[in-house]
Amino acid sequence: MTQPSQKPELSQLHRLQGQLKGVEKMINKDYKISDVIQQLEAVRGNLKSLERKLLTEKIKNFKEKDEDFKKAVNFILKIS
Repeated sequence: MTQPSQKPELSQLHRLQGQLKGVEKMINKDYKISDVIQQLEAVRGNLKSLERKLLTEKIKNFKEKDEDFKKAVNFILKIS
């Protein structure tokens, strides 16, 4: 359960850890590969979502004319 003072990003990270543990169990119990892959796709989507949240939060702290801001925007465009 999430503590009230915990950052949402950490809550999402904990959910990702739980998902990965679930994938590990699926592999150990010889689940169908299609089911394992489907779960891994969900993990990948959640990880990408976390990445976007972290980058978006960081960018909010930059000023538009700041060189670091431009670099961050270019980086995000490359990985999107």
